[in-house]
Amino acid sequence: MKRVGVVFALLVVVAVGLALSGFFAGAAEEPTVDDVADDRLIAVDGDYRLWPYTSRTTTVEGRTLAINVVFHADAAATRAAIEGDAAADWQETDPDEAAATAGDDQVREFVGRDWRDAHSSLRYSYVEGPSGGVWLTETFELHDGAYLGVRDHLRAYESPDGAYTAIQAHEEYYDWFRLRHTVPEIDAPATRLEDEFIESDRATDVRREYRGIDGGRSDGWLSVVELAATAALAGALLRRRTREAAVDLVRRLRTDARRHAAAATLGLALGVVLVGVRVAGVTLETALPGVSPKAIAAPLYLVLALGLPALVVWRAPRSDPAAASVAVVVGLGGGFVADFAALGVAVPPDLIVHRVALLAALGVVAIGRAVADRPVTAVGLAAWAVGLALPLADLI
Repeated sequence: MKRVGVVFALLVVVAVGLALSGFFAGAAEEPTVDDVADDRLIAVDGDYRLWPYTSRTTTVEGRTLAINVVFHADAAATRAAIEGDAAADWQETDPDEAAATAGDDQVREFVGRDWRDAHSSLRYSYVEGPSGGVWLTETFELHDGAYLGVRDHLRAYESPDGAYTAIQAHEEYYDWFRLRHTVPEIDAPATRLEDEFIESDRATDVRREYRGIDGGRSDGWLSVVELAATAALAGALLRRRTREAAVDLVRRLRTDARRHAAAATLGLALGVVLVGVRVAGVTLETALPGVSPKAIAAPLYLVLALGLPALVVWRAPRSDPAAASVAVVVGLGGGFVADFAALGVAVPPDLIVHRVALLAALGVVAIGRAVADRPVTAVGLAAWAVGLALPLADLI
């Protein structure tokens, strides 16, 4: 009777978790407006005022993220200045890369900036000048980081008269359960870009202007960079981002291993597989630059979707039911924590709730297999399948 109550509670967690995931995801959508109102345009420089957002379409209904950096220079000079740091290596993103979008102790560490060309999902911006309004496509894109890991992504839009280049900077990481990028924030990457020009002879002035930009995750402020007439493309700005894995969870696993070796092995294996997929994805992307990241991600996703429940089905019968379910939550949960910590990103609430639901689903599978109860196992596997299907259907 007690076991039935535990299974029921886990299924409730799955149902509530998946429902709340959709709620949080839906709550983040931007309101729509009918057209580009005059009071939504801001003056920057030259003859063209800027609509400070990007859009999926050539309408304001497709509004996504806010413009957060402006260079008072044309696109060529802006790009040269960004790439001009001797310690930098910005890269171009392959055309099929769709955006939102391992070291010691699983720490992600940056030494210098690694900017490269980036082509991703098309985003537009809008300017209005003496002859009317025009929708702009990206003049150039750059990214710093790995597609299958975490990276800063810049979209640049040059005004038609070349007086300024507007940039939308955001941080994105690859979510293995959504098979696409998630954007946790836009403020930190704008600050990191801004920092590259502070006290640099590539810029004569770096400042922030409050423009009252509303929506698109903006705090209302715009970073403005005045480039030097002759940019000295030298100097090294070292930035380091480190995150430690959940050491206390690892220690707990070691303690449990003495009492429940099979369950502890199961939990450890689940965490290793999850983190290993991230490490393998970033490693293969780096080693095989000519291969599309999506071609690398596809088989690795199957490792997660099929491999994780297969491990539970295989190892749980050798364990105590309670120990097996705890091992799943602690092991895989620790893997989730370590993965997000290594990326160093702020995780959206809907994805946190979704991961909790996935843990509960595999917990039900573990209990069902440990007590040889096929109906309970089937219910757990069905909940796992639903948990995978919802984000792929863009419902989370």
